[in-house]
Amino acid sequence: MNARQWIAAGVLLLLAGCATAKGPGFDGWKKPEAGLGVVYLYRPWSAVGGFLPTHVQVDGRHKPDLSNGGYQVHELPPGMHTITTAMGSLPITTDTTKVDVRVESGSVLYIRFTARKRDVGGGNLVRVNELSLVNQSVARREIPVTKLSM
Repeated sequence: MNARQWIAAGVLLLLAGCATAKGPGFDGWKKPEAGLGVVYLYRPWSAVGGFLPTHVQVDGRHKPDLSNGGYQVHELPPGMHTITTAMGSLPITTDTTKVDVRVESGSVLYIRFTARKRDVGGGNLVRVNELSLVNQSVARREIPVTKLSM
């Protein structure tokens, strides 16, 4: 690597730290309150899009941003709910993803936000964001290493 590449890499690492979760570490699994379900939304740490804010909405209501390496807990009533994320700082570069989930009383659901690179040919890479339901065994392995996004 030449000097410019080293400097660019250093700046990116510093910027990535700006969007990294700084809340308290994971403190255990939440049991749903009577008549509610729990949805964990989490974002494993990744260098891809790491410095970009990820805005969150639950049923159209704004929630705190989901930090890189962070998680959130949402208690919701039974029924269909829409979780929407938007990653980017400018309208032209913001990617929006959403997932609809059915919450049942007493249920616990796990949704992972992932930003990854995809080759679109010709040596060009683009960032692709995904929201996906994951099973309990995967989520219970990944969430404890995240921090609360506040």
